[in-house]
Amino acid sequence: MIQAFANVLAPLLAASATSTPGPELYHLPTAQSVASSGGEVVRAFFVDGYGNQAGSVAFMRPRGEEPRVEVRTASGGALVTVVPLDTWERVRAAAALFDRKLAPASGPDVPSICLHPWSVSVEVVDPARPGRPAAVRTAAQSSCDVGLAVPLAFEVAREAVAALPACALLHAEQYRNNVSLLAGCTLLKGDRAAAALARNAYGSDWFATTRGDRTEYAIRQLFFDRAQLNWAGTIAEGSEAAAKLWSSRLENASIHPLQIVGEAADRVRIEGMIFRYADNRSTKAPVTMVWTKENGFGFRLHSATVGAEEPAG
Repeated sequence: MIQAFANVLAPLLAASATSTPGPELYHLPTAQSVASSGGEVVRAFFVDGYGNQAGSVAFMRPRGEEPRVEVRTASGGALVTVVPLDTWERVRAAAALFDRKLAPASGPDVPSICLHPWSVSVEVVDPARPGRPAAVRTAAQSSCDVGLAVPLAFEVAREAVAALPACALLHAEQYRNNVSLLAGCTLLKGDRAAAALARNAYGSDWFATTRGDRTEYAIRQLFFDRAQLNWAGTIAEGSEAAAKLWSSRLENASIHPLQIVGEAADRVRIEGMIFRYADNRSTKAPVTMVWTKENGFGFRLHSATVGAEEPAG
């Protein structure tokens, strides 16, 4: 019975494991070219549990330059900043053994189920040393498997969040993991610290995923007391009316922010699309929100304009 179950399960697990992309997807130099130029790098490429390219995170030290971190998404988002030397050295030390194979665990071989695993591909370029040429080390691993590549990849992502001040302000509980958080951080523009704080307010429970009248009271405190909401020509003014209209119209829909722009320390503009699927029909509508800090409160929705729905295409 166990063997029959394993025979059925194996193809499912194989289908769920998606090979991770190389640097060409993110317009990055190959590891070999980095080694040839005398640089160093520790980088990871991620694919999420549904086969989507989830981004790349790289700590690098090009020859003759300061160490830096680079975050890139498949859609073209990017974050780049110089990092302290101790951060670079900590990442390099963490990558010392990631390509080693672990000894198999002892005990009975019991089949287990692991669905929607994340996959990673890790590349490390070690610099040339006296008597030893530059070396490229690689490893790929699914989070269903035992190994050292996945732990290193997510440690690299954690270090990247800590090294990017605006990203570190984002509430981690609003994202699946640090890789998803970094992808979200690429949407922050302008005063990125203000943008991050407004994004936290936007991501509060129920605001972006309402449940109709059941959540109207839960989100009312997120609306400015003189908030103005224009939903495709239907107007609501004041926190109570705006929260009621927002909750009812956003039910069974989802918002996808496209950019979050800090226009000032107390004013942030969020632009995105609202997608809805109902009656076998997908629609979309543009949305622009302005979040402000006023009267001693944190960021609240000051105004929002939602366009007319049209086929999502």
